[in-house]
Amino acid sequence: MLRRRRKFLEEGYNCALCQDGVEETIEHLFFSCSTSSCRWLVLGIFWNDGGNIFDKLSTAKQAFPFPFFMEVVMIGPWCIWKERNALTFNGKAPNLATWKNDFKKEVRGHLCRIKSSLHDSINFWLDAL
Repeated sequence: MLRRRRKFLEEGYNCALCQDGVEETIEHLFFSCSTSSCRWLVLGIFWNDGGNIFDKLSTAKQAFPFPFFMEVVMIGPWCIWKERNALTFNGKAPNLATWKNDFKKEVRGHLCRIKSSLHDSINFWLDAL
């Protein structure tokens, strides 16, 4: 992402989260990075390997058993991005338990923007994570 903006980083352009030596792209960071894949697995969202973003979203939405898929898919990447920035700028190592707590806090903070008819099912789902 930084390479596209012509920013040079001494430490390179590789993904900081997984440290697999893979260039950090949007595709990698949010879909195929081993760290973010683990986060999606916790949320019960599985991304297919092929196709474009719309195919990925469509397939994952069909497999997600709750009516609040888009809410999860909007907040999930935000929390992954915040975890990435905490590592990049503050040296804070990724931690699944911390990420889950941050995700739950973010979702609960956005409940006022989500249909009230979904609140009970979202809270039940969050408590089960």
